[in-house]
Amino acid sequence: MKKLFPTILVICSLLSGNAYSETFELSKCHSNKSPLKAINDYKNWNDYSKGENIKDNIYSINPSKETVTNLLIFDDLDKELKQRQGLWSIQNAYNNAGLYPSSLRKTHKLIYTITDFTNVYLTAKRYAKSILTGKINENSIVEINIDLENLTIEEKRITKGQHWQTRFIVCENMSAPTDDAENSGSSGTAFFVSNRGHLITNNHVVDGCSISKITYKDKDYDTQLLATDKTLDLALLKAELRPKSFFNFSKDNVKKLNKVYVAGYPLGKGLSDDLKISSGIVSSLKGYQDNSNEIQIDAPINPGNSGGPIINENGDLIAIAVSGLAKDQTEGINFGIKSSAAELFLRSNKVTPKKTMHSGIKDNDKLLEILEQGTVYTYCD
Repeated sequence: MKKLFPTILVICSLLSGNAYSETFELSKCHSNKSPLKAINDYKNWNDYSKGENIKDNIYSINPSKETVTNLLIFDDLDKELKQRQGLWSIQNAYNNAGLYPSSLRKTHKLIYTITDFTNVYLTAKRYAKSILTGKINENSIVEINIDLENLTIEEKRITKGQHWQTRFIVCENMSAPTDDAENSGSSGTAFFVSNRGHLITNNHVVDGCSISKITYKDKDYDTQLLATDKTLDLALLKAELRPKSFFNFSKDNVKKLNKVYVAGYPLGKGLSDDLKISSGIVSSLKGYQDNSNEIQIDAPINPGNSGGPIINENGDLIAIAVSGLAKDQTEGINFGIKSSAAELFLRSNKVTPKKTMHSGIKDNDKLLEILEQGTVYTYCD
């Protein structure tokens, strides 16, 4: 298992090691369960690719465009056309439906519109096309529900409001998002640490940005980059505003099994401008390769969570979300930079964090208020 770790670490940006910028992909996706006997079920990608004569089946997620594109790449188009046309006995049925362009490219593309996103779950829909006329049928909808934690997809076909077919799809790979802040922009999460507009985020969120911006109370503000620490992966920003609230640092040492809450904007603001919150526990007091400046948690962290606050049940900051290991190799292994390390970073840059004076578990409403008032979306063009 140790031999896998270097490879896993390289692609841990999938879970927020890089600022979220462009699309990312689920690939080698295959059906493993279907209620229809006419559709084969496959145990793995090799069986599927041979059985369906396909090179790859890719789901590309682009939050900025609010789309999911399903791209099938066929190994032998002529063979595939003959198989399909034989089934329908209409020579140009698929061409009419727009499934195979006249150029006879070896691809088949379907575009879905993202309708909902909650933490690690994504929902997208498209109208089905008639296989005979190629026209959109507004009474027939295909809905996909993507589980980014487990790399699975549930595909539902709904006709005239009645759900009549479900197909389950498993994806074997997940690729990192494009990391090109100068050309495509990047985004992440930040949070206030003073009432003078000081904010913390990850260094990799602002790296390459000429000016980082934040969205606070539906308004965009430019920020000034005051300091960075590439080793800790922290950055200190300042906005010319007086926030209503900011985070207190925990006075207690973090312990294993402590319950935690993570706030941020996974997959960027294009999916939803609502702050997303996940929960879990502290799994370890050390990060990857015994990094004592980090903790390990099992709460989901995805691209866009970078720089977000991790708080305890008292509502106090205990860590900053930074990265996680790839989902296709691991499960529930995510990391946060300890608040004690962030405290030293702030003090060395002449910002004194406020420590809480009282202990006591807060109810969900109060925790939500703390997270929503102090956490912001950060981005650069």
